[in-house]
Order: sequence, then structure tokens, then C-alpha cells
Amino acid sequence: MKLWTYIGKKVMITFKDGEELNGIVTHYDDAVDNETGEDSIIFKVGKASYDIDESEIKYIEILD
Repeated sequence: MKLWTYIGKKVMITFKDGEELNGIVTHYDDAVDNETGEDSIIFKVGKASYDIDESEIKYIEILD
């Protein structure tokens, strides 16, 4: 999914369970650095930050 390409961008993430969130991707962790063994992004929504594994993501859309 090339998650590193979204760093610094405002995006809408659609999760596999159908939930959607808008926010900014602030960081990327590759599988080697991540505890779960998966690529992941740090996603900021307001003041909250979420570590989202690639397996949770159905689709990412870059917003203007």
C-alpha cells in the first residue's frame, strides 16, 4: 500500500470494518520497526494519535 507516501498529507482512511476517519499522517513505521510486524502509520485526528496497521486499512484517499 506504500504507506510512507502519505506522510504529511491530510487523508480519509476507510477501515475494513467500514469506519472512516479524516486526519493527518504524521509518521510511518515499517514492519521491522513495528511491534506487530506490519507496516503502519501514525494518524492524527485533532489532538488524538492512532497507530494504524496496514491490515486494518481498506482504502486511503488524499484530501485537499
